Amino acid sequence: MRPQEALRRAVAAGGSQSGASPLCLGVSQLTHETVAGRAIAAAQPPGMSLEGFPPAFQLACACCIWPPSAARDAQVRAAAEGVDWARFLRVLGRQRVAGLARNALTAAGVPLPVVIDQRLTVLGQSGAVRALALAAEALRLRRLLDAEHLPALFIKGAALAELAYGSLGLKSARDVDLLVAPGDAARAFEILKREGYVVTAPASDFRPAQLQLVVEMHKDLELYHPGRGLNVELHWRLIDNPVLLREIGLGSAAQEVRVLGGSLPTLGDAELFAYLCVHGASHCWFRLKWLADLNAWLTSRRPDEIVDFYRYAERLGVEPCAGQALLLCNRLLGLPLPDTLAPALRTRRMRMLVDVALDAMAGSDAEIELTQRPFGPFRTLPAQFFRGRGMAFFLAQCGLLFRNLDDMLTYPLPRALHFLYPLLRLPFWVLRASRRRKAPKAPGSTSGPASGPTSGPQGAGA
Repeated sequence: MRPQEALRRAVAAGGSQSGASPLCLGVSQLTHETVAGRAIAAAQPPGMSLEGFPPAFQLACACCIWPPSAARDAQVRAAAEGVDWARFLRVLGRQRVAGLARNALTAAGVPLPVVIDQRLTVLGQSGAVRALALAAEALRLRRLLDAEHLPALFIKGAALAELAYGSLGLKSARDVDLLVAPGDAARAFEILKREGYVVTAPASDFRPAQLQLVVEMHKDLELYHPGRGLNVELHWRLIDNPVLLREIGLGSAAQEVRVLGGSLPTLGDAELFAYLCVHGASHCWFRLKWLADLNAWLTSRRPDEIVDFYRYAERLGVEPCAGQALLLCNRLLGLPLPDTLAPALRTRRMRMLVDVALDAMAGSDAEIELTQRPFGPFRTLPAQFFRGRGMAFFLAQCGLLFRNLDDMLTYPLPRALHFLYPLLRLPFWVLRASRRRKAPKAPGSTSGPASGPTSGPQGAGA
């Protein structure tokens, strides 16, 4: 049954039960959303289940299904019935999938209110312009680093957009993610500073002598170019926990991806899958855009390739992250899962990881940022200990809790006294919180060029 027909019949059934005409304007919003939900469910692929999520989030998920097809158009139309468009815009802003939504709504022929249509057009165009600017900057930095004989890989960004969508205009883009060897971090940093980039996180200013501490303790530097208005994340490792994905780096398998008439080197397929899964799990997938990008890329892979990717993640010890990602892609975006993986994915741990991610991503309305919800990122903290396995991973994860790089940069102690930082963690946190409350709020301070430290969900803007 076509979804629109299912919707018509559901409305008619609802009207006959209540004694009202199905065209009566007195049908409540709750009833309207309920019957529309039946049509959405009728259009969903096997395994996909959006029941219980807010209607605006259901429509956002439908818009993120890939590749485009008549079936996706039908589901988008069904999900758009009776949706609160103002709320939908807020969900798109929270989940960073405006480009995909505009594309899907247009393809499905969904009539939009004029104001919503105009806003989506502006969001889509501005997102595409920024993506093109970041892609061009990535190519410029690639030529610059090649001239300096400094090897680098470009992670996510334009390379992933081309691999996933074959286009730069659909994927939300915030920065250029650049991976270099740890031993080249200082030299790459100096090159970027010479090009006009300034550090914004983990601290806006620190002495050159402290860079070694940053490289030891952290995974990246966030930089911003005031003239170009562009952001770069300079990575020397991929994940906050140094044990996770330590086998993946500059020496790993790589591939060249065609971008704007040039090319960017990025991780090989298996390595890219493992990284995207662990990256998403590290932030509990609190933005739909990360899952949409992974799902779109995986839709072009054969089932046996997906199995091989999962087995590779197993060898790296990050199969919980891979399983969580695959189950989320299936649940929210309808990705078919290979039957071979069913026993590994039907475990209590996997169900828990999926539940935590769905809470972080959607919560009760899918439009409030995780940091603004009760307990904020602390809601995702226990799941961080399920990303990997082994004592080395566990101890490194504990270290992330008890040591804070910002404290070490703000209140430097001699190396011999670094053991005191875990003991001072709580007093320093209280001091920072007190200063934030007393500090006057600068105009426009709600959205700066960078998002702050990235070792946790609260700092993952990309």
